Amino acid sequence: MGTTTAGSTGQPYILGLPEGIRVDVGAKRCYFPDGSPFEGIGLAPDQEVRTSREDLLRGRDPVLEAAKEIATLRG
Repeated sequence: MGTTTAGSTGQPYILGLPEGIRVDVGAKRCYFPDGSPFEGIGLAPDQEVRTSREDLLRGRDPVLEAAKEIATLRG
């Protein structure tokens, strides 16, 4: 539930360089069941729920609201 992920494993190799520069490099490759990589593509949710600028300004979390609604329906 939510939106498609950014397409990264979240497991970077962090390389420290001079002058306080830091580089994060993808350190793991993951694949869809058909063998194609999801790096740069991401994983789509079963149910898409978007958060708008207005939601952010009003402090609303439509993804959490939708999850609560589904949990209530499934009891």
